[in-house]
Formats: sequence, structure tokens, C-alpha cells
Amino acid sequence: MIRDRRLLLVLLAYVVITLAYGALNPLFEAPDEHWHFFTAESIAQTGRLPRVAEPPDTFLGQEAAQPPLYYLLGAALIAPIDTSGARDAVWLNPFAWVGDASALNNINRMVHPPGEAWPWTGYVLAAHVLRVFSTLLGLGTLLAVYASARVLWPESRTRIIMAPALLAFLPQFNFIHASITNDALITFLGSLALYQLIRLWQEELTQRTPRQQRAQKETSSWRSWPPSRPLRELLLGFTIGLAALSKNAGVLLLLYSLGFLFLRAWRDGQLRAFWRTALRVGLPALALAAPLWARNWALYGDWTATAPFVAIAGGDRGYTLAQVLGESKGLLLSLVGVFGWFNLRAPQWVYWVWLGVVVLAALGGLSCVLLNRRRPQSAHPQMRAPHTASASEDADSAVTNAPVTDAADVRSAVLRSDWFLAILLAAWPLLVYAGLLTFMMRTEAAQGRLLFPAALPAALGLAWGLRGWGSCMPRWLGSINRRLAPLVALAALATSVYCLWFVIRPAYQPPPLVDALPAEATRVLPELTPRGQGLSLLAADVETETARPGDVVWLTLYWRADEAPAAPPELVLEVFGRQVDRIANLHSFHGRGLFPATLWPVGSIVADRFAVRVDADAAAPVLARIFARIDGGQPGIEVATVTIVPHAPPPAPDAVQVMLGDHIGLVGAEIAPAQAQPGQTVRLDVRWYVPRGRPQQDYTTLIHLGQPDRPPLSTGDSPPLGGDYPTRAWRNGEAIDDDYRLLVPADLSPGRYPVWIGMYDPATGARLPVTVEGERQPNGVYLAGWLEVVCPADEPDCGG
Repeated sequence: MIRDRRLLLVLLAYVVITLAYGALNPLFEAPDEHWHFFTAESIAQTGRLPRVAEPPDTFLGQEAAQPPLYYLLGAALIAPIDTSGARDAVWLNPFAWVGDASALNNINRMVHPPGEAWPWTGYVLAAHVLRVFSTLLGLGTLLAVYASARVLWPESRTRIIMAPALLAFLPQFNFIHASITNDALITFLGSLALYQLIRLWQEELTQRTPRQQRAQKETSSWRSWPPSRPLRELLLGFTIGLAALSKNAGVLLLLYSLGFLFLRAWRDGQLRAFWRTALRVGLPALALAAPLWARNWALYGDWTATAPFVAIAGGDRGYTLAQVLGESKGLLLSLVGVFGWFNLRAPQWVYWVWLGVVVLAALGGLSCVLLNRRRPQSAHPQMRAPHTASASEDADSAVTNAPVTDAADVRSAVLRSDWFLAILLAAWPLLVYAGLLTFMMRTEAAQGRLLFPAALPAALGLAWGLRGWGSCMPRWLGSINRRLAPLVALAALATSVYCLWFVIRPAYQPPPLVDALPAEATRVLPELTPRGQGLSLLAADVETETARPGDVVWLTLYWRADEAPAAPPELVLEVFGRQVDRIANLHSFHGRGLFPATLWPVGSIVADRFAVRVDADAAAPVLARIFARIDGGQPGIEVATVTIVPHAPPPAPDAVQVMLGDHIGLVGAEIAPAQAQPGQTVRLDVRWYVPRGRPQQDYTTLIHLGQPDRPPLSTGDSPPLGGDYPTRAWRNGEAIDDDYRLLVPADLSPGRYPVWIGMYDPATGARLPVTVEGERQPNGVYLAGWLEVVCPADEPDCGG
């Protein structure tokens, strides 16, 4: 029975939070979850282990090649539940952005029909039973971490709670243990095996008197408790065998454990008897795992079945170590919190919190290292918090700190030190990471959850380092030394709760149904509302008025299903920029992929809010036009516009001398080239500026060649930026670079001609008044410059 109320509180909080993750995260919205489920369901239905067939079963995926223990246990749990029709009910989202955390829509791997809602029945109930099973396995992992901490620090009050608490409130740990995955089982069994190894290592550290040794020998039996060392080694082998039946990381665990126990035998001077230990550990493990390996070899010619797994996952990608290490950022982020199908990230501050935890632990641990270097003869092992030593610890300290006289004594002192045990425990995460890197060279697997089998040493290391702030840091830091650990635990808890409630929950919320259109929404003309397949587009509301290339534009389209569609209609949204270039688009089911129209109540209005990202290389400024349509239905209609401005707009001038009307200023104009031949085209580069207010309508720029009071010799009239950025989109304080083309008439005589610029209302032809330094100019034009027309060298009498 657990008597530590703080531990009970941590475990209760873990269970509540993780169960909430399992309830709020929609079904199969976790990595490979539906494959894990259908692998267990297949065993429950057929009573046989699955195998990789040709072609592979798409409902089993690569999990058919996985070690089967998790699926066997899961099959036993869901066997009484009727899961018929599960394959027909699962609806894959064909537009899902798997693995892309920048995705704004179609985060959902599945479309979720109403049948998934509470109360759960059928396959939905079976899936949630398996999720709870994973949650309980995570609870076992936390107990193994706590038990290990108690063995290492028997008198500690802080570290033994901090170690499981940090793991219990890691968002990714909660998320993975609220899903259907064999990672939960290998994490538990790996942690359990490490706890057993720590017990085996610590049991011989305390020197015993000959009388105690005889008493131990006389009382040791298969029925004594705690069990004898041979029995504990057999139990360790059994745990490792189960781990090998859960995931191939169990093979690494067997190798690591044998190396660990070899060093223990070397420490105790029992190398000759190590073969007995190796047999007691290795034989149970091999007895459990060997039949699976033999089956894999017979079926696939690969005893680990890695080859068929990689083949189904997309084939061997043949990455180099450098390429794999380049994926380290994603690996670390997903160790903290990347949800969904690797396409839903936590906010940046969550990662900073956990980076802060690691940094604080490192600083606390370093302070203890430096303190113990100044006190090398400390009577207490460095891995333990200061406390009143027991008799056994006094003996341990006597052994650890006894004067060394020869090489054997040096070896014994090193091997018996707590630092050596710490190094041994740290070797396990390194081995797991090395195995993952090897796997990542063959297939895409930069997923932090695959490092969870090494969670126990990591949790212990963080707890030990954080305790250093209370025991090793200078006293002038004040009470923060003693209060840091609980504050860190609360911060970790906050990250997990936030990710559940403010990241995962809203990401899968379908669009709401509304009773009426909001007043601010722009109505669609009645004759344009039919879009095909029984859907009508009623109105649009753009929330983002101004964006930059690469930014996100949010908008809401209001739809109504006038009749139930026979098939789910596909929404197509396109945003066009300059010269009708498409600068953003969306092809999806409605509701960001979550709410196809086949699920809508007929006659209800759906407020379909979503976002699109503007291309990073989109030309700006531009008044982009947004078109919406139903794929295969009526042509797209323009529903809204959005202003796209450059990241680095032209600088605002100190003063504006030339004004066109009340709002538009002319900063400068330049003819290029200033000398041209008849029949050539010249360019007029212009910079506009809006010093006050903003234009309320669209104007056309006037470009005339010749005298202002006579008909122009040539014109280059055009809306600003060819109509792609009309003046009604200009904003106060904005500078705009523009250019116009002017054709020199082929029959124009050589000479020097003025070029005039102005603006007018295209509907009436009325020119905006032009003022220079407050003085109004005649004819509503301004002299932009002079163009010199010259004849080619081989035509001295051209144009005349």
C-alpha cells in the first residue's frame, strides 16, 4: 500500500489528466493509433497473430510486424466487446497533413462521425478500453520510477516525489499514455527492468559480517521476501523477455542488463560466478522471445521483422548519420509535446519551460559536483541527499571512502561509488538513442515517444539535479533553494493541463451552427449562393484585413445544406495576387477537414472558420482576391479581399511636396530611360505616399506625353500596380512603389517632351486636384519629367 500522500496526489493527478487526454483527444488522433487498435482487434477476432501479407493489410499497417505482447493483452481486454463494423466506420481524412506541424487545416487524420460521442459502444468502447490500459501502464512506469528513487535515496523526501512527478506531468507522456500504443508497454517494462537492476546493484554494496552472510544464506529460499538474488535475477530475465515481446528495444535491454550485471560481478569479485547470473537472466528472456524471433525468421527472413516494418512504412530511405542528426530538433520537440499525427505543436513557451527544467537541474547537479570536489572525504555518497546515516550507510561509506592501497582497491572504490551507478544508468538512454538513430537511418522515426523506454534514468537525473538547489547551492539565494522543486513540479503540471485544454481540445472542435448571419458578414448575392451538391454559400467574413507574405489569413464562410449531399463535398478556396497568380489555396472537407457536409443538419447554417497561409514569395503590395467554390460544382465566386503588404515597405518621406487630392502624395517620379527613340517604350517609376487618412475609392493614374493643354501624344493610363493594388486599399502612412509604361509614337519627331502625371475617377473622368507646396496646379497634372526623343544613327531624319 502506498502511504506517501504526496505520491498519491501525483499519481491521482496523472490518472485524471491522462484519462482526460484520452477522452478529449478524438479517436485515432495519435501516431499509428488505428493500426495498433486493428492489430489487437484482429487477434481478438481471429485468435491468431497477424502477419505481413502482400499486399499489406492497410488497417494493420506496419504494426503487423511488431512484437505482439501489447496486442495480445489488448485483444484479451476487448474480446468481450462487439467490434463488428469497425473497419467500415473508420473514415480516413484524405486531405490530412500528417507530420506537418505548420498545417492550419486538416490536422485530423480521421473524420469523426457522431457515433464516437459518449456513451461509447462497439469499437469506440473497445478503443477507449485500450486507451485506459495504456494509462495504467504509465501508472506502472511512475511507480517504478518512485521505487527506484526510494532505493537510491531512502531518506530523501523531495527527490523521490520529483522524479515521478516530472514524468507524470510531461505533456507527451500524458498524450502517449492516453492513446493505443505499444510504447506504453515497453516504457513500463523497461522501467521495471531498470528498477530491478538498481535493486540488484545496491544489495551488495553494504558489507555484511560473516554472521549476517550465514543468516542470509540460511534464510534465502524461493519463498522468502524479499526474494533471494537468484530469484530476482530470474524475475529480471522474465521482465526482459516480456519487453522483447513488446518491442525490439527489449533486445537492447537484454544486452544492457547483462553488461550491467557483469560490472556488478566485477565489482564484487565474482566474475567466475557471472555465468550463473547470465544464465538466470538470459534463459527466461530467450525462452520468451526466441519463439517470436524464430517465427519472424521463418516468415520474413529477419528475426526482428524490421525489414517488413520498414518496407510498409515507405521503404529504406538510406539516410546518413548526419542527415538523421539533422532531425534532432523535431525529436526533442516531440519528446516534450507534439500531438496528433506529429502535426499539432504546443506553444513555444511550453518548450521553454521544459528547457528551463533541464537547465535548472544541470545547474543544481553541477553545484553538487563542485561542492563534493571541495569535500572529497564526505561520508555520504554524492548521489544521496544529506541525512542521518544508518548503520548500513556507514558501512557503505566506509567501503566507498576507505583509503586505497592498490589497483584492486582503486577499482573497487570506483565501481562501488554512486557516481559509477549514475554513469551506468545514463548509459541506458544513450543506448536507446543510438538504437533509434540506427532505425531513423532506415525509416522516418524522429519521434520523442521512442525514447520513453529510457524515461526512468532521465527522471531520476532531473530530480537529483533539482534537489541540488536545496542542498548544494549557496545559502544567500534564500528560500528559493528549498521551494524550487515544488514550483518546477507545478510548472510542469501547468504545461500538461494547458496542452490538453488549449491545444488539443480546440484543434478538433467542429465549426458551430448559428441561427442567423452576423451583421458584419458580407452577404453573397442570392443568384450566386448555389454552389452545387445541395450547398449554398450565404456570406463571408474575413478577420485578417492585412497580412504579409507567409502570414496566415483567417476567414469564416457561412454555408447551408439545403439537402443532404450524397457524398462529402470538397471545398476549394483560392487567393489570387498580382497578375492573377495564386498565392494561397485550400482543398478540404468543410470544418478544416473535421465536418464534411454529409454530417450537417439540413437547413442549419454552418460557420466554417479556417485559415490559409499566403505564399512566402507572394508579390506585395496587392489587394488579393479570395474565391470559393465546391469542387465539381459552380464556378468560384469572389467572396472577399485581403491586403498583402511587403515585409519591408518603402520608407516614409520626411515631407510631401506634391499632393493629389486630400490623401495621396507623390514622393518622386523618374523616367527610365530619359532618352528614347520613336517606337520604344519607356518606364515611369513612381513612389506614392498616404500622409493622412486613406483614399475612399479607386483612382486611375494619368500618364500623358506632350503639352498638358493639348491632346496627348501618347498615354500610359493605368490603375496603380496594374489594378492589383487599387487606391481604396491604401493605408495611412503607407508608401507604394509603382511603375507605368509609355510608348513613344513611331512618327514622333526628335525633341524634348514633357511627361505629366495625375489621377482621375475612372467612372467620371474627373481629375484629382494637384497641389505643389500648397499651390494648385493647372489641368490637374504634375510634371513628372522630360523625355528626350532621338533618332537612330542610321535614320537621321526619323519621325518627321
